[in-house]
Amino acid sequence: MAGHKIAYYRTLLYLCIIVGEILCQNPESFQIPLPRARLINIQNNNNASNNAIGRPTVKQPGGASQKPITQKPTTPKPPASIRDLLGSNASCVEPPFKCPHPKIQFFLYTRLTQMNPDLLDVTDPESLYKSHFNPKHPVKIIIHGFQGGRNLSPSTDLRNAYFTRSNYNIIIVDYSSLAQVPCLNQVEWAPRFCGMCIAQLANYLAEHPRGVPPDKLHLMGYSVGAHIAGLTANYIKSGKLGRITGLDPTILFYTTNNRSRDLDPTDAHFVDIIHTAAGILGQWGASGHADFYVNGGTSQPGCASDSIIQTLSCDHTKVTPYFIESINSNIGFWALPCANRFLFNLGLCDPPESEYVLMGEHVSHKARGIYYLSTNARKPYAKGFPKQRLSSTTNITLG
Repeated sequence: MAGHKIAYYRTLLYLCIIVGEILCQNPESFQIPLPRARLINIQNNNNASNNAIGRPTVKQPGGASQKPITQKPTTPKPPASIRDLLGSNASCVEPPFKCPHPKIQFFLYTRLTQMNPDLLDVTDPESLYKSHFNPKHPVKIIIHGFQGGRNLSPSTDLRNAYFTRSNYNIIIVDYSSLAQVPCLNQVEWAPRFCGMCIAQLANYLAEHPRGVPPDKLHLMGYSVGAHIAGLTANYIKSGKLGRITGLDPTILFYTTNNRSRDLDPTDAHFVDIIHTAAGILGQWGASGHADFYVNGGTSQPGCASDSIIQTLSCDHTKVTPYFIESINSNIGFWALPCANRFLFNLGLCDPPESEYVLMGEHVSHKARGIYYLSTNARKPYAKGFPKQRLSSTTNITLG
């Protein structure tokens, strides 16, 4: 009987997370049909001087080629009941189960190709040569969560924020057509499989003459994407990932102490985690070099509503606008080290000014431990330096 109760409550958690991810894309998805993701046409051009790459074609026997099949990404409706969720045995991953997989694609965005990204083919050395990849610019690899995609928030908002600041190589890992149903029978290995394919990309960049080594890569993942980023580290051939940012890693998939199956400090030279729904839809325990608990880490201001699912969803997804704002904020999200939430709420943590740390894009890679901070309920969310000690050290210089 106990086993049935555990399975039931775990299924409820699945439903909350899946519905939450859909609400993140469209808060009114319960009232109106969910919109289709906007497609970007990628033209196939064999002219190397044009510095563009198209979708790879499927080669047929005898050297002939077949036109690529364009799949329209759609956002499915959430399960209407627990019965629907339990009865879903559809497969997220279609055979062959090997990397590269057609449902896990890598789109490169630069300032010059914001509306027309390059589709990278990790099996073709010419792919990177023909792309707009610039090894002199920072490389950001973004991994969305359930029901996400390259043309959906937060992927689009992250791209816009970075390009507002400077030049970057933004690579979106798009597995949207792979994760369209709960796939309860595949949660143990599907994220690991996705991590294997992303590692193939990292290895491709490391071995390519025009690429960069793993320590130059910054992976950031939202929800289950955070775990996928950690799992990627297990399949890097040489070297170590430079940085992994976990945006409220979901509590659902990996809640054990098995570091090979979870995001932890061994996965990169620096791992920073931002918690906004800790202990509910997000993991509670610290799992990085630096863990930031925003507004206590469990509930966020401005998220209260009549619907418990919408409230929980808002808490979980609020992590992405916080990080996005941190990219270009002039005052920043300053956090203080504190042992626990109880002491933070009572105002009993009063460290010297030198121990405060910025959360988000500009975090110090020397940061270690647990940090707490508060935000505004609406944009701009950043409050600046908590003690309001105006000095040159509290301003952020943007490149």
